[in-house]
Amino acid sequence: MAKNIENPAARDVMIPTADLRFDLRNPRVPNEAFETDEEVVRYLVDEYDVEELVQSILSSGWIDYEPLILEAKTNIVYEGNRRLAALRLIADEKLRAAMNYRLPDIANPQPLPTGLRVRYVPNRAAARRFIAFKHINGPFKWDAYAKAKYAADWLKEGEDVEVVSKMLGDNHNTVRRLVAGYRVLEQAQAQGFDLNDRSKKRFAFSHLYTAVSRPAVRTYLGMDDEDESETPVPTENSNQLDQLMSWLYGQESKKESTLIASQNPNLNQLVRVMENKTALAVLAKTRRLDQAFEQVEPPSVRFKEALIAASKECENALGLSAHFDGDETLLAMGRNLATTVRNLRDAMVKKSLGQDEDL
Repeated sequence: MAKNIENPAARDVMIPTADLRFDLRNPRVPNEAFETDEEVVRYLVDEYDVEELVQSILSSGWIDYEPLILEAKTNIVYEGNRRLAALRLIADEKLRAAMNYRLPDIANPQPLPTGLRVRYVPNRAAARRFIAFKHINGPFKWDAYAKAKYAADWLKEGEDVEVVSKMLGDNHNTVRRLVAGYRVLEQAQAQGFDLNDRSKKRFAFSHLYTAVSRPAVRTYLGMDDEDESETPVPTENSNQLDQLMSWLYGQESKKESTLIASQNPNLNQLVRVMENKTALAVLAKTRRLDQAFEQVEPPSVRFKEALIAASKECENALGLSAHFDGDETLLAMGRNLATTVRNLRDAMVKKSLGQDEDL
């Protein structure tokens, strides 16, 4: 069968499902390296709701709403791995047994297609525009890390940032931020940072690409605003890069926990600490973001924020007080809170009247 490879949007052809091969370098999954089809299917089942597709195919039959995108020489599926995984699970009993996977119980399951409609492209680069337009910002969106890697690889192939931005549906500044974060991560990993050793299970890539867009962080790393190379952090600043990655993500093997409990407010606090030499020195010595941030924000501001937060929480508790069930422990907490509030009020009044005045 002749393979039409001149144009990804040219005519489609039908081929047997068994001839298709999974993409072991699936760009949707940038931080995983697959060696077997089983590993790909297992990951897609765990992370991308393949079972939903399995149930739909068994119940309603295969709906040929768009072709899969394949590499001409290899039949590797660049677009459609999730659909292929669903079909393989239904058809391959040995695969299901190896994965300990059971098909959903569907009355009168529909037959599988004998072949699939595909479009051939000569290589991965030729498929990029189609995948970017259709998938990255589609109904099942890629995460920021996957998008960043995809954009960085595309730019590395020589595409213009304006073209990549338009195809990804983002402005060029967003794409530059994503790519800068990805390149810093790649450089950090190359010099020893272990992404799998992070102290939180979820990898928050946004911490990094947001941080490296801030002037204070770029200055700390020695990054040049005009430098768009694949190694944006100068070699002499490799220690600073290691330190930043540890602050952002931790390294369990070194008993270093992340400083970022949540991006708001912790990431902003970290950036402000890095703008202040004294605060930065405290952070480097103590690894305590709260102590370092005390060097940045005046105590009067911290008091105001704490009082506003406490007032809001007390109002919330008051609004729910009708649901108090008589628990003696909670009652004791309420009494202690009343004492604390009186002491706080007295201290504030005394301060406002002058230290030597009687209340």
